Amino acid sequence: MNVIQLGPFVLNLELLMFILSACIGYMALKYRLKKVTVVVEGNISDKFVNALIIGFVIWKCSLILFDPMSVIHYPMSLIYFSGGDRGLMLAIAISVIYVWFRTRKDGTGIMLNLDVLLIGWTTSSSMYHLLLLASHKENVLYHVIFIILNIMLALYFYTRKVALGDSNVLTRVMIWYSLIMIGVSFLQKGRTLFIFGFTMEQLIYVFVFILFLWIDTALDKQKRKGRH
Repeated sequence: MNVIQLGPFVLNLELLMFILSACIGYMALKYRLKKVTVVVEGNISDKFVNALIIGFVIWKCSLILFDPMSVIHYPMSLIYFSGGDRGLMLAIAISVIYVWFRTRKDGTGIMLNLDVLLIGWTTSSSMYHLLLLASHKENVLYHVIFIILNIMLALYFYTRKVALGDSNVLTRVMIWYSLIMIGVSFLQKGRTLFIFGFTMEQLIYVFVFILFLWIDTALDKQKRKGRH
């Protein structure tokens, strides 16, 4: 556990990096949303902030579910530790369900939400990997390539002025992005394998690849029907 001692206070370094990265991602998300109306902007940005908070709380508190004895013997462990990979998977699942229901309720397009989520993810994850690189000096090649690829993706959306929620661009970008990131993840030293020789992060990218491949196929079918 990495901590920072500030007088009588002991701060969790991982938590600080997470908060800073989340703030950077939120600012990028808000900037991307300037292309839509103020009402929609508020709905979407608030929705993702709430999902982030819900996911974070579940991730931290999932320690009660997966390791209740450590919490009983040392309640402060909830501050310094989390539920690990299993807790993170649970947090992601519940956050996705929350975003899904909120999206159905507010009536915003799925592609628009995925577009905004992508920008928020690329910027926040890049900042997080940059902080990891600066603090640990490990997996240098992996972190550098990860940061470069995410910056290139963000610059592509901004310099090419890709329309917000453009399904044609978004699906194809995400198909290639997820495939590349699956490969890049193999560069990480000391990987924690989750299942089938893949890390949890790689499995998430596999899911993203399948999801956007399905969306792209469905969109192509709709276009063909429209022509006939």
